[in-house]
Amino acid sequence: MDKMQSFSPKNLEEYHTFFNDNKEMKFLIFAGGTDLMIDRFSLEDSIIIDISHLEVCFGIEADEKHVTIGAASTLNEILYSQEVQAKIPILVDAIKTMASIQVRNRATIGGNVGNASPAGDTITPLVVLGASLQIYSPEAKSERNIPLSEYFCGPCTNTLENGEFITKINIPIPSEKMKYYFRKVGQRNAMTITKASLSCLANIENNEVLDIRFAAGSVSPTVQRLTKTEDFLTDNKITDITIEEAKKILAKEIHPITDIRSTKVFRMLLTKNLLVDCLRTIIY
Repeated sequence: MDKMQSFSPKNLEEYHTFFNDNKEMKFLIFAGGTDLMIDRFSLEDSIIIDISHLEVCFGIEADEKHVTIGAASTLNEILYSQEVQAKIPILVDAIKTMASIQVRNRATIGGNVGNASPAGDTITPLVVLGASLQIYSPEAKSERNIPLSEYFCGPCTNTLENGEFITKINIPIPSEKMKYYFRKVGQRNAMTITKASLSCLANIENNEVLDIRFAAGSVSPTVQRLTKTEDFLTDNKITDITIEEAKKILAKEIHPITDIRSTKVFRMLLTKNLLVDCLRTIIY
């Protein structure tokens, strides 16, 4: 492996200049470095870019319609944010299940999303919330906003150009009528990578589904909305019959695999059971 190069820009202007001088190289962006430290990524022929000093990547702000989280905000900063706790509790529930206190003190939400892993635990809540990403391009020297659903293009791969990175995550605040559900299943209750997970937001009145959104983790190449299951349940009452039919539809929307953590069959069973648990939970 060639000698590793690294750069820690103090501002976007400095990063823009550095990128233009080195754009033929592959750029590897990080902030907390919790994945980098275990060598999850291939560092060969890459320039390591530390964005943890860029002010644009920090802060948690809220208005009446959105919560905006800097991509370099740590998981514990988000977990203990009063704004996030009050307005986006599903994200709090997801982060509570992640890693350890020590890891959460360094790991960032931008890194969890940026890795584009189907097992990323913040991703399924952000997908059902309809989050979007602010992306900085050193080539264009500007930011753009994209829906989170347009970021993923495969397992641990994304649509960004070389040198681009997430600066902020914009999250619409769900209506108070929306109930939420998040649950993940792993090998144990802590410090575990997800075998399967499910996030849901739903507006239900008199047992009838007026609006519902699902996203499942670790069971498809990318995390996406389960739109066919959603369409079936919308304007339907939740009964044993509709739950059974929803399970059949969900089974056609997910594509689990067998790997070191679990089997395809077990992941399918888990996700169906999570759907049942979710629907029975949000009725009440």
